[in-house]
Amino acid sequence: MQTQAIYMLLAAVGLLDPASATLLRTSMPLMGWNSYNYYNCNPNESIIKANAQGLVSLGFDKLGYKWVTTDCGWNANYRDSSGQLVWVSSRFPSGGKALGDFLHGLGLKFGVYSGGGYYQCGSTDLPASLNHETTDANSFNNWGADSLKYDNCYSTSNTTMVDNTSPGAVSPTRFETMSKALGAVSRGIVFQVCQWGVGENLGIWAPPIAESWRISNDIQNNWKSIWRIANEVVPYYKYTKPGAYPDMDMLTVGLGALSHEEERFHFGLWSIMKSPLIMGAPALTSATSSQSLATLGNAEVIALNQDSLGEQARLVRRYTEEEWDVFVGTLSGDRLVIGLANWKNGSTAASVDLASVLGISSATARDVWAAQDLGTISGTYSKTLAPHQLQLLVLSNVAKTSATPKSAGYYTATDATLSGSAAKTTCSSTQCLPAHAKVGFIGQGPAAAAVTFNGVKAATSGTKLLGVDFINYDIATDSAWANGSNTRNMTISVNGATPKRWAFPISGGNWFDTGRLQIEVGGFKAGDNTVVFRAATDGQYAPDLVGFEVFE
Repeated sequence: MQTQAIYMLLAAVGLLDPASATLLRTSMPLMGWNSYNYYNCNPNESIIKANAQGLVSLGFDKLGYKWVTTDCGWNANYRDSSGQLVWVSSRFPSGGKALGDFLHGLGLKFGVYSGGGYYQCGSTDLPASLNHETTDANSFNNWGADSLKYDNCYSTSNTTMVDNTSPGAVSPTRFETMSKALGAVSRGIVFQVCQWGVGENLGIWAPPIAESWRISNDIQNNWKSIWRIANEVVPYYKYTKPGAYPDMDMLTVGLGALSHEEERFHFGLWSIMKSPLIMGAPALTSATSSQSLATLGNAEVIALNQDSLGEQARLVRRYTEEEWDVFVGTLSGDRLVIGLANWKNGSTAASVDLASVLGISSATARDVWAAQDLGTISGTYSKTLAPHQLQLLVLSNVAKTSATPKSAGYYTATDATLSGSAAKTTCSSTQCLPAHAKVGFIGQGPAAAAVTFNGVKAATSGTKLLGVDFINYDIATDSAWANGSNTRNMTISVNGATPKRWAFPISGGNWFDTGRLQIEVGGFKAGDNTVVFRAATDGQYAPDLVGFEVFE
């Protein structure tokens, strides 16, 4: 955490921004098209031009989709006599400058691709930019590039494509070097870090040097990939602002992998989290369904992403066994966006007490996907969500209330009685907040652990809101290709009742960075209560526990 404090100090005084001179920042997340999700590392000049023309013909450029990026596979397997990267002539006969001129002629932006390693991703011999940062930045500048996506393959070796463990593989140094090189050229170029969210403190070191920063391993063509990435982006609200955005990876809308409802969920979640909206499907009506194009072209949802405040929505409630979440974000014009997210394969009944969850007594609501005004809502808002539905509500004319839950006491993990494998760790004055200590190794199996709190006070009986302070940095890296979820499961039982399970997302940038999950737990009685935390999954650890607050 000392490293994090140093980064924050340097960023605050401007000493961690080596590219402050000309490195381009945009006021809103980038929107555009990238060749990788559909064409993999096999793009060519005709493909890029046809899809760029498709954006314009379909009117997507007028919605903001202006950045067209040729991803991996564009260059030859050698540098020329002056050490510069070369566009492979068999697929890009006109070269980079001509391609950039073509895109600019359509009113679009020209995005290029390289990486901070020896080779590009998806290849064994196509050179990337490690140790050639200045030369390559000048090439990008001369071609008229407007943005650079900077990947992370072959970071420490010219034989190992993906390395998520070596110190050099997760270090920010290579990205800072390229950011500085881009800042030294005459043309403003947007820098997009694609480091996959590995290593510590990405939210600290990346925003000062880049417009956006990939927070996860690659998105896959399946629903569980949406869940995985959603659980990793949660803590980045602390670092998101105009010109600094968490990149949840390119959109799979239109690739035939998700249902219509899932595509709208995917697009809506990326929008309210302020991720760049980079289309991965062909921008051609013959290759992409009209339903998918309508999702990608929904102007109201796009407006949520492009809101001038640039604030990421926050996870404010999780109902794990019921499998739905509540996300809330602040919009310009004193408005709020609410996301009710149903992760279940079946329908679920969602119910939100506006006062206790949102701190408001009433508001004027609009259902964004339905394009329907709902009028004034107050009290409790209820909605039956379809399988894998994300309902988006925009609230205006918001009347706030003071009738929100009040704290009835805080209990630190060090106050608990520990059993099994559970063990206390003392943290520094800037770690494991607010208790500066945590309980870890809360495991199942032969070393089953329990973290028991006795004498937990409640004024009344029934269900209580708990704010659970936890630490989870079990990020899905290699496991993301299979079953990684970025969650750790923990059960909570009150007064001996049947334990109930919650999935805890990533909490921050390391194993000492605390997050809070707001949950509702039943079984309390007036007076003293016993609350027990355990791991929920056999053979797997629960998140580390810092403490919890009870609200009445």
